[in-house]
Amino acid sequence: MKWKPKIIEPSLCRIYIAALFDDLQRYFDVRQELESRLGKIDYNTESMDSDVLPSLYSNISRRHVRFLSFERPSGREEIVDLKKKTIAIETKFQSEGRPQVELDLGYVTEFSVVKSSLEDGFHRIYLYGGVFAETLYTYENYRFEPVRGVPAFYSRKEVVTVFNDLRHILCAVQK
Repeated sequence: MKWKPKIIEPSLCRIYIAALFDDLQRYFDVRQELESRLGKIDYNTESMDSDVLPSLYSNISRRHVRFLSFERPSGREEIVDLKKKTIAIETKFQSEGRPQVELDLGYVTEFSVVKSSLEDGFHRIYLYGGVFAETLYTYENYRFEPVRGVPAFYSRKEVVTVFNDLRHILCAVQK
């Protein structure tokens, strides 16, 4: 008999999107498109000022950000395909060669929050298809704590609360 390591599939995650925008109506148009392509949205925050969250694609910042999440639990490996779908939506809703709503996608697990990126960096891990992953928070002392080097916006108390809420929803569904 040969030895073979036991490979354990990770638990499902909860997909989130931070939507950066200036025009609320355009946000609602994109939200509707997200729901038709990615499934039912069951979590949505009110607008937060995004004064410290830079644009994903340019030097021009967006005024507002809202977080949303989907009812269907997902596999972590889906993040690459979902990132490509959000890019297609950004491309569909653009003006003057720039997305009208920028979609910053990631996932929440019981122990961490991961954000996708299209850029390499010392703190990012390459997945495939041009998509990288970066850990924003780890779960310590009964709450998510930002990791060293997390963008300032993600250190804001109200943003950390969003991810703690999403973790709570995920854990309640998995039990």
